[in-house]
Amino acid sequence: MIKPTINYINKSEELISSFSGYSKNLKIPENCFYDEENICSDYSPVFSPRNKRAVFNVSGKRLHGLFSKSSVGYINNGTLYYNGATVSGLTFPDISEERKFVSLGAYLLIFPDKVYLNTKNITDYGSLEAEFETTQGTTVSFSLCRSDGSLYENYCFGNTPPEAPKNNDLWVDTSVIPNELKQYSENTENWMNIFSTYVRISSTNIGKLFNAFDGVKISGCQNNEFNNYFIIQDKGDDYLIISGILNESFSQTESLKISRKLPEMDFYCESGNRVWGCSSKNNEIYCSKLGDPKNWNCFMGIASDSYAVTVGTDGVFTGAVSYKGYVLFFKENCVHKIYGFNPPFTVNTSYIRGVQKGSEKSLVTVNETLYYKSPNGIVMYDGGLPISIFDNFSDDYYFNAVAGNFKNKYYVCMTNKNNKRILFNYDETKNIWHKEDEINIKEFVSHNSNLYFIAENNNENKKIYLIDSKNKYGNFSGTLSGFNIENNFPWNFETGLWGLNLPNKKYYSNITIRAIAVENSSFSVFFQYNSNNNWVKKGEFNFEKTGSINIPFITPRCDHLKIKIEGIGDIKILSIFRKIEKGSEK
Repeated sequence: MIKPTINYINKSEELISSFSGYSKNLKIPENCFYDEENICSDYSPVFSPRNKRAVFNVSGKRLHGLFSKSSVGYINNGTLYYNGATVSGLTFPDISEERKFVSLGAYLLIFPDKVYLNTKNITDYGSLEAEFETTQGTTVSFSLCRSDGSLYENYCFGNTPPEAPKNNDLWVDTSVIPNELKQYSENTENWMNIFSTYVRISSTNIGKLFNAFDGVKISGCQNNEFNNYFIIQDKGDDYLIISGILNESFSQTESLKISRKLPEMDFYCESGNRVWGCSSKNNEIYCSKLGDPKNWNCFMGIASDSYAVTVGTDGVFTGAVSYKGYVLFFKENCVHKIYGFNPPFTVNTSYIRGVQKGSEKSLVTVNETLYYKSPNGIVMYDGGLPISIFDNFSDDYYFNAVAGNFKNKYYVCMTNKNNKRILFNYDETKNIWHKEDEINIKEFVSHNSNLYFIAENNNENKKIYLIDSKNKYGNFSGTLSGFNIENNFPWNFETGLWGLNLPNKKYYSNITIRAIAVENSSFSVFFQYNSNNNWVKKGEFNFEKTGSINIPFITPRCDHLKIKIEGIGDIKILSIFRKIEKGSEK
């Protein structure tokens, strides 16, 4: 007897209970997301939207500076605000300039304006540079003097020593260059060199702006030997003392200029109680005098000297940072690493992936690892070779990166090829990327275990935000006046292609989503099959408690499928369960 054959439908069940992050690759794990918005890894492996941000009552088209000391400060409409007070004496009318801030002890240094603010006493502020120029017709006198400023008198000069000298007579020997001051000793019957000689420059108020041991440049002197750089050995309001030698005193009424200047630099950082900077124009690296950001031309051969060096690599500098006790100056194809504690420092050059031009603000340390945007993507660097963490972005191109760190995460806002600014975050401990939203972030600053940022909306208005209003590690409410918590925001995710590991056609007959939600939360489910670019809505669901939503999901017979979930409110998805009915090859 021949019995009929019953063909059973091959069914399978699959559960996704651990969610990974963002991945833009062609083939991705089925628990990853090909696209997403406003997602975070805080509860990973549970899927969760990001926490709400706080928005402070500080906004304006001219909001162009954000910094952290003992409080958060900012520049708005050309005025500096710090610790709830206005620093009325410091103004920044040029809003086209990007401000760079360097912290040195209690002082905040602001570039390229080259000004300082004592954050312990906000009435103490001013320029890092100083310049004094005598008016035409004002007398300026140059005289040979001792270290205390007292003048030498009754000395002679010439190529040969004076005849019949007496004990302690003085003679300037002009037969040698530089000239030498000598004193006669009756005991030895010889002229003895006075090795340290000084010149006193006297004029009304000439010394008021300067300090002892400032490195200054003199220009306009009728004796060209003094048109150079000098160290001020001592000073009074009406005089300066410098190292030098004169064969005779002289005066002039022509204008004389004394200036203490900083180099023109592109990037800045602090390390070892010095301020460091670099110049692409001169291809040079500089550092200030130890503990003194006003002096960059002090070269006395001592440990506290300032420092300058020319490097031989091609290209412009693209960023600078202090990392693990070293100073790093980046170009796109290399990094210059500064070794040593005192000058002369050692400069070591490594030809590695450097910082992408325009992404100098991407240099951020998370825990003990440095992250930055290189020309080929985001990399992590611990002092050796950089390691890419950008594989999940496929061949997407980004530039002009700005970054900050918060709770083991590297937050980075970048511009894509369509000129849209997008915020991403990378969780270092979980090795997971997530995409947040399109927001034009100008700069980040960390303060009291919080992360603040300035963002611009539609090129019109700038506001200060806090990345996570639920953060319990620091009291952010007291740092800036007034804030609001943002309203519920939309979030979504789009899976990769499901079913690529099964060669035959198949049906998806059921999907069950198990989640935790709060009141007024909802989401909608869409599906797309065979990459037809047509999203079909399967339903909208309100979710107010822990439980499951069962979605009858009879799809057309297809090769592959992907789903998209769009939601609003605080929903945490624990798992996605799906039933698949396998079909034939055709």
